[in-house]
Amino acid sequence: MTSATAPAGSTADGSFLRIRELGPDDDDIVDVVFARLSPRSRYLRYQSHAAELSADVRRSLNALGGRSQVALAAFAAHRGPTGIVRIVDLGQGRAKPAVEVVDRWQGRGVGTRLLQAARDRAAALGYRELVGEVLAVNDAALGALRRVFPAIRVRRDGAALVVTMPVSGPAELVA
Repeated sequence: MTSATAPAGSTADGSFLRIRELGPDDDDIVDVVFARLSPRSRYLRYQSHAAELSADVRRSLNALGGRSQVALAAFAAHRGPTGIVRIVDLGQGRAKPAVEVVDRWQGRGVGTRLLQAARDRAAALGYRELVGEVLAVNDAALGALRRVFPAIRVRRDGAALVVTMPVSGPAELVA
């Protein structure tokens, strides 16, 4: 397991939050976060109504290592993991972010803090931009992306929005 962490901080409601990078022995954290997602949250994140992760998807989510796939998890004091963000290498200085926040912690700033940590980690890894897909109905995710990446570019592709975000290194959140 790596020791990379983001600065500890608080959520919008004042709850203490710690973010750290996951390693290959942290696959139980993926299971806990997935189990705490509602069917709607699973659909918004995975674009599927799956009640459980298939062995292939679980293996893929836990294939952490080096620069090709990095995952950071947020933890609330004495409450376990509250969310995960992944950075998956796309080549040519680009990576794909993917965020999931357990339902109980949605709307409290966890996703924004995870995206901020992902932006900072992506910059440290040398990525120039992050490119991801968000379902057009996922206003909360798009709002968090806009808070963390002020120069966001959005293009519609069917039911999804393709979002391109320049990575410029650590910065303050936009109000």
